[in-house]
Amino acid sequence: MIVTITVDTEEDQWGSYAYEDASTRNIQHLPALQELFDKHGARPTYLVNRPPLLDQESVAVLGDLSERDSVEVGAHCHPWNTPPISGVGLTMMSGLPEESNGAMIREITTRIEGELGITPRSFRAGRWGFGPTVSRALAREGYQIDCSVSPFIDWTSIGGPDFGTAPHQPYRFDPDDPLTPSSPGSMLELPTTVGFLRGDARQAQRDRLRLEKSVLARFGAVGLMDRAGLLARRWLSPEISTSQQMIQVAAAALRSGDTYISMAFHSCTLMSGATPFVADGHEREEFFRRCDEFLAYCGSAGFRFRTLSEAGRELAPDLVEAPRSS
Repeated sequence: MIVTITVDTEEDQWGSYAYEDASTRNIQHLPALQELFDKHGARPTYLVNRPPLLDQESVAVLGDLSERDSVEVGAHCHPWNTPPISGVGLTMMSGLPEESNGAMIREITTRIEGELGITPRSFRAGRWGFGPTVSRALAREGYQIDCSVSPFIDWTSIGGPDFGTAPHQPYRFDPDDPLTPSSPGSMLELPTTVGFLRGDARQAQRDRLRLEKSVLARFGAVGLMDRAGLLARRWLSPEISTSQQMIQVAAAALRSGDTYISMAFHSCTLMSGATPFVADGHEREEFFRRCDEFLAYCGSAGFRFRTLSEAGRELAPDLVEAPRSS
């Protein structure tokens, strides 16, 4: 089993779509997180968006991290604070024109190159807003890996994509059709893990979708089954899942023959009060404990920690190159 860890490395203001004056104090907490990763031999990928690259104290922290062999820096993009700004309320790149997405991706790439001396090759769209107008722009800018797919999740209610039937394991794809596996595809998708506490994830998702569309859904059947641990879907994320739930998801994936899992969370969660997930110092300690216990499980199970590009080179060696200094 390959394990990747992605950290959306971004501004403090959770839920704000302001263009200017974003603070990035949370970046100062990354060294403590990296110490935890080092303890377990974990190899994270920090997906950095624009605001931390505008603050020299944040750049200094990211620069120190990027010099480690065990760390990769990729790109992350919020369309509300990455020029050219396309309009109020447009928070999903998947709903924006390809030309706008290309310009934003060039902006964040140039910032990373200029401030950190690295040409990123992995990417995640903000709010999971991934689609053809994003993937085609990424391909033109030389990106090889995307990790924007959150399998089994439908974001259409907030203007985003529907990943309800998207693959939950890595796959190559053509940029014109990023949710369909294609063996000669020129890009690689490394999905974030959204799994189930029991059984095969793909079959469990089919059963859950049928239940959600049935008359039983009106009587709360989905919630009852979830609380009972049946058809219980959980993100591999310490923000919203306990360490035991994450371990159950990983163990179920292993039993199903899956060979890849990916944990994800946001850098701003490291700062108490910045997100809904960590309100105070006690909850921050609990967050770190969840990470610690899950990483310890991965180590004891013999899983292999990899950055996104390292995983990509193992899974598609003819496609993925190592990130390079610019």
